[in-house]
Amino acid sequence: MKHAVLLLIVLASFVPAKSRTPQVVENTIVVRFAPSSPDLQTWITNGRSGELPGLREMLGPHATRGFVSASTLKAVDVAHRRRSPDPLVQNTSSGIANIVVITTTQTIDPRMISRKLASRSDVVYAEPLPIQELIGTPNDPLATSQYYLAKVRASEAWDVLPDRPPVVVGIVDTGIDTTHPDLNANVWRNPGESGRDAQNRDRRSNGVDDDGNGFVDDWFGWDFVGADGASPDNSPLPGHPHGTHVGGTVAAVINNDMGVAGVGDKIKVLAVKVGRDDPNARSVERTSDGILYAAAVGATVINCSFGSSSASFADLDVINEARALGALVVAAAGNDGTDQGFYPAAHPPVLSVAATNEDDERAFFSNYHYTVDVAAPGQSILSTVAGGSYDYYDGTSMASPIVAAIAGMTKLMDPTLTPDQLRASVKANVDNIDTLNISFIGRLGSGRVNALASALRTQKKFAEMASYAIEDVDGDGLFTADDEIEITVTVANILAPLVNGRIRATPAPSNFQPIYTIADANLGPMITDDTVAASNAFTMRLPSDLPLNGDLAILISIYDGDTLIGRDLISTTVNPSYRTFSHNDVRLTVNSEGNIGYNDYPENAQGEGFRHRGYRSLLFEGGFLIGTSPTYLPNVVRGANSSYRDYSFEYIDVIRTGVDPATNLSGATAFFSDSNDRYNLGVSVRERVLQPTVDSLRSTTFVIYDITNISDSTITGLHAAMFMDWDLGDAGEGDGCAWDRVHGMGIIQNTKNPSIPTIGVAMLSPLLQDFYAIDNAGDGFAPGIYDNFLRAEKWMMMSSGIARTNSRITDVSVMIGAGPFNLQSKATQQIVFAINAEDGYTVAMEQMDRARAAAINLGLNAAPYVPVAQTDRILYLEGGPAVSSGAHRIRFELSASTPVTIDVVDIMGRPTGILVDELNLTPGIHERSVNIPSVATGVYFLRMLTYFGVTMMPIQIAP
Repeated sequence: MKHAVLLLIVLASFVPAKSRTPQVVENTIVVRFAPSSPDLQTWITNGRSGELPGLREMLGPHATRGFVSASTLKAVDVAHRRRSPDPLVQNTSSGIANIVVITTTQTIDPRMISRKLASRSDVVYAEPLPIQELIGTPNDPLATSQYYLAKVRASEAWDVLPDRPPVVVGIVDTGIDTTHPDLNANVWRNPGESGRDAQNRDRRSNGVDDDGNGFVDDWFGWDFVGADGASPDNSPLPGHPHGTHVGGTVAAVINNDMGVAGVGDKIKVLAVKVGRDDPNARSVERTSDGILYAAAVGATVINCSFGSSSASFADLDVINEARALGALVVAAAGNDGTDQGFYPAAHPPVLSVAATNEDDERAFFSNYHYTVDVAAPGQSILSTVAGGSYDYYDGTSMASPIVAAIAGMTKLMDPTLTPDQLRASVKANVDNIDTLNISFIGRLGSGRVNALASALRTQKKFAEMASYAIEDVDGDGLFTADDEIEITVTVANILAPLVNGRIRATPAPSNFQPIYTIADANLGPMITDDTVAASNAFTMRLPSDLPLNGDLAILISIYDGDTLIGRDLISTTVNPSYRTFSHNDVRLTVNSEGNIGYNDYPENAQGEGFRHRGYRSLLFEGGFLIGTSPTYLPNVVRGANSSYRDYSFEYIDVIRTGVDPATNLSGATAFFSDSNDRYNLGVSVRERVLQPTVDSLRSTTFVIYDITNISDSTITGLHAAMFMDWDLGDAGEGDGCAWDRVHGMGIIQNTKNPSIPTIGVAMLSPLLQDFYAIDNAGDGFAPGIYDNFLRAEKWMMMSSGIARTNSRITDVSVMIGAGPFNLQSKATQQIVFAINAEDGYTVAMEQMDRARAAAINLGLNAAPYVPVAQTDRILYLEGGPAVSSGAHRIRFELSASTPVTIDVVDIMGRPTGILVDELNLTPGIHERSVNIPSVATGVYFLRMLTYFGVTMMPIQIAP
């Protein structure tokens, strides 16, 4: 089941490596604003469209629309008014009215940007817009009959149905061929848009919204997308045949001496088209509108045979709104054949359906997961397709409508059932298939559905786990080897009262098993809709050979007396590859592979970031880089696709917390190598993150890298750096970054709120300094990192000396490091960094001076800072920074006699033309006439190389 998880990660967890990466719509994010948001008020004033002023700096030019259309909002409000005169009930749709879809003109990374926006105080949530795909595929005939009808006892259920008006099942899909002779009689028609109006016009085509639900002439459903995704109309006829197959599975006409029979009897299918007219289109759009429309016009069951592995809070809001209107959403669990949640099926209010074959075994393509509720046949399903034909399809797409039909018949038997009770009744009345699926116990739901048992509600009791919390007895929150852990469980009774409720914890299939010490607990009597905490916690001890990131899987069985009435699976990660600790005023997370702040960029759900004195996290991303060129650059920060970080480092030993014997400071130590990188250098790294506890350094953290050359050759020209994306203001708004030449440190401050801590960062070792202040959005001439972070950009920023010393006031990051230096075979170089958080620049500066002195006293490779004289630099390019090819004057300054080469390089670091190449120039200012090469329009860099380092100046060249 899907339940609330206390003290654990919700909607984000470890995912098996073979899980499919969620696909999202490019350059698009979904934001739900708080009612008080100024941006929301502006958007509403502008007719729910136009740019949002507060996001222009971050997103650039952009367009907006409602996640739910104005017509659908009207239909929802009308439906609420019809259901209840209570104004509080009528206004429940206000939340979905505040959800905005934003599409940018420039390239952005939706995952990373949405995580940034989620930190704003006026944002409830922000997320990418998932691409939701159909999950059923045509299949050559493998059977000569509809085996699944007998398997789920459908025909026996038909015989017990009462003589009542049909139940409406919404088919939110690619449209339905409503003219299909085996389906036409069971297609829903809107009574409010049927017949003749006062002027004797056909209401189906009179151009009037006769029933006042916001949709004109929606007499047999609605098409929300049309041919191009933006052309809605009142004809939900199919593009792709998928929807007709799903509709026929639910309600193909029974006993008409023709074709096939649907699983359900006394059911009308409501055609809601969310796929384009293209018969080959595999994705669906505007599904939120489709679900809400179906619920608003009277569907009590809504089938969704589509989805994505990406969870969406906006979709959950929509599903809860449909639930408030009395509709149960039934959805397919996905066809990736993996142990992963699939959405919308995995959302708690949804009845999630996995697929089985003719022998009640898991279909090879079906997902399995603790969020699955039930299973149903999904292989070789014969049903209707467009054009009056029939075909066999495979998929959880085909299993879901079987369950939707059963839910519809169950609702017909008892119209008083709420959506939650209907979902529980279907789950309670199943056939157990555990013995046929030993490896998937607890991950295929409660069993394979049974239409007759569900209609008759043979099992009238059902309870499920409402929430659980896991704690380790030693209180460090790590769940490591030999830890004793306690699990407290709360149970909700959904159906008939329980006389003597109790629960038991037993092992579920997993890569390890705990040793149970207390495995039983009591609930006692429970009335309907009652929620009760178990009488005691389950206790168990984790084994000594606990694997890293192990899957703790526990089956929770719920009984009334000796009768099993519910079952759930607890699945969570133990012995994680990261640790969170605090030994002074800073609390931070460090992982085993070179990241600081979080373990799971960009979701940032695994870890606590960098927190100062209880304040929210100030760090969005942090990580280590080492390299000799743009190619040979192992690192663990965001990459060419900003949705993902590079994974160059592999842990040698999992991170451990404790006291560092060399310094007597507490913190964490990790060992990793660069062996995961195709272009590795052959280095290993010991990383220590240590925190002083003396009062004068309570806001300081030392980060120490001992870099060892494990190759057989000397590595020359090494640079090592830390990248940190700081978000002091909401989503980084109002932040600025600068290099303090006097104290040798980077300063990050928020210009809008002086109460936010000031961050200081410094490289303390006696090596050449590298520093680059990054505008995350870029400024046209300096690269940004919202769209991507190419290795050439990383290398330029970490190897150019004290390069860009000031950012604009915007969302900022910093690159700080050391180099170049050489490292002989088997030799080790230690590099020491300090990070502090203090109240204002002056205090941060003073604390950094104390941190430097403390590092020296601790015997670390630190040294007093000697202010660096003005480095060699390019002062001026005639007409710059935007220039055309051809002759220009250039002016540059040298601090000492040196050879000089100035060339033009592209964003990948490739030379495109030499401008100056002289063997010996004296100190001072020099000016030369140069010829800018004719190259493709774009951003380039002037690169000046001297004895004393490399200087880069961004320029833009147009032919």
